[in-house]
Amino acid sequence: MLALGCSDGMLRVCDVNNGRVVHQIAAASPVSCLDWVSEDKSATQSRNSALFDNILNIDITASLPKLSPLPTASAPDSIFTSKVVLDSMINSSFMSEEPSTIDMLVNGSGDNGIYFNIFGHFSIENIQFPSLLEKLTSTSHASSADLSLHAFIVENQDHSLFILPLRIHFIRRFGNDLAHISSTSTKIQALLIYIADVIGAVSAEWKTMESSQFKSMNSLEDILGAENGSDIVLCLLETLILGVPNDPLKKWINNHLSDRVIRAWRKASSAAYENIRRLLLENLIPACERAVVLITRVRGLARWRERGVHLGLNPDSFTAVIDALTLIMGKAHRLIWDLNKEYDHFKPFVQWIKFILDDVANHDSTAEDGDTAIETTKVATFITNYLQHPTMANYFTNDEPFRENSTNLNSLVGNIKKLCEKAFRESSDAMKNHLVFGSPLKLIENSTAKRLHMSVRVIHREGKSYLYTAISSELNPKVVTVLCLDISGNFSEQTSCMARVAGFTIANESVESLEFIDDEKLMVLLHPRDTAITKSKAKLVSLEFEKLFAEGAVTIDSRKLTGPLCSVQCSTDVQEPIWDQCRTFADDFIPVGLAVNGCKGRRVGAVIADDHQRFLVFDLDDDEAADEDELDDDTMIE
Repeated sequence: MLALGCSDGMLRVCDVNNGRVVHQIAAASPVSCLDWVSEDKSATQSRNSALFDNILNIDITASLPKLSPLPTASAPDSIFTSKVVLDSMINSSFMSEEPSTIDMLVNGSGDNGIYFNIFGHFSIENIQFPSLLEKLTSTSHASSADLSLHAFIVENQDHSLFILPLRIHFIRRFGNDLAHISSTSTKIQALLIYIADVIGAVSAEWKTMESSQFKSMNSLEDILGAENGSDIVLCLLETLILGVPNDPLKKWINNHLSDRVIRAWRKASSAAYENIRRLLLENLIPACERAVVLITRVRGLARWRERGVHLGLNPDSFTAVIDALTLIMGKAHRLIWDLNKEYDHFKPFVQWIKFILDDVANHDSTAEDGDTAIETTKVATFITNYLQHPTMANYFTNDEPFRENSTNLNSLVGNIKKLCEKAFRESSDAMKNHLVFGSPLKLIENSTAKRLHMSVRVIHREGKSYLYTAISSELNPKVVTVLCLDISGNFSEQTSCMARVAGFTIANESVESLEFIDDEKLMVLLHPRDTAITKSKAKLVSLEFEKLFAEGAVTIDSRKLTGPLCSVQCSTDVQEPIWDQCRTFADDFIPVGLAVNGCKGRRVGAVIADDHQRFLVFDLDDDEAADEDELDDDTMIE
């Protein structure tokens, strides 16, 4: 999945296999920063685990039949026409003997707040920054391996940058229950999308059935309206009772009906009837049953007084969701029953229309109809009850607000979505009580630089937490400053911290971008400052940033510091440090942007060219130095 933060305030999660948007999250204002972080597997072992966790790890959904992909013809825009997407989002099991690894989508906004989205769906919304500073906009984010410690770089109205730490206690406090709740919320959201797509497919099949019938019957209504204004129902009943078609009906048969038209009408309608019943039986009802199982499990946790209360779970809210799902399943069963009755009357009606056609046109009966007697009672019932008032209209028209006796399927699904949002929002609101912001530390004062290259990283070392920040300003692009802040301790009481400042200068090159690779290395993208003087080219270098502090660093107490942290003068005698890795680019590829992923097993990086049309993906674990002759060894994508 790929998360995109957009200027309209929407987070769009896309499936990279087909580019489709699988989920959208609305924010109150445009997204200012976005980061998708994942919990390190080793951190899951340190969570509090209760005696009965093994019971909670029993995944009943694994014993349920897997849901089937939706037919492409009925739901062309649905992401669940793909079996791969369906298996990954719904059919896959999220329970195991080991604790689930939590991932968190973090985004900042311009409304003085941040948003957490666990597993992409379970949202903790509108977390307000402390009132010490007003109108903050987050510009960068980093988190520790266990996701308990977060650090934001925020900007105020005066364009000053601050480091704002945040301690999250609910991950450790809630233990594995957090993974269960957030995973269930994610599955439920996916199931609701699936259910809505099924109902959309049912509606599409009904439109096909309706168009095939209207195409034939509308022409008869036009003839009746032009001649004597007779009602179509009375006209057909008169013909059925007398056995002799009147003049308008003869005109309709001669001008608009044929064996081919009736066969197409019968085939399209019969296929639509069958497809609708299959969608209800094989897709809608099993999806609702799966959702009931998931919700029932969370409701059971909510009723567990020792564990459900502090999670903010209300069993009555989940009972309302179960009742709504049960209602829609009941409506689906009733719709199948009504459709069977309608189809049982539709077949003799079409048979009778074919008989009238053969009689008027002096055709011989086809082998398809044979000598089967026409059930005139069912024909009359279809004309009076179904011709102008089809069964499907009772379930897809009159989008009235939800009522207990409502039959509109779209309204019922919309009501379930609201009930689910309410039920899980109560838990997310309880989690806000377990967030503690630290005191903001001024990083840069009144920054006027148009471009500021910066990267942050939280590192745990020897029982302490440190926040590393690497900065390079457009005002002095050849200097890189690295700060190390000790952010251990009680954030609610912490008013200062010990900081170390180090840096280095680059003689003939300027910093274009920089990123922390992992807990040891910093990667820097360099451009030549004056290509007319030197023949140097753009290059990508990395170094062990901790060595900078060993060679020359300044240690300060923020309580004794009158200005911002970046105002501390540090030793920058190190000219052109010895790079651990160095990569030079060819003249036809000038990189201007850098992104890296240093997670174990996924250690890759990427640079984008100045034309914003090409990017280069490279392997971070390639220890051999490379130059422009080795460009083909990497992956170039346009």
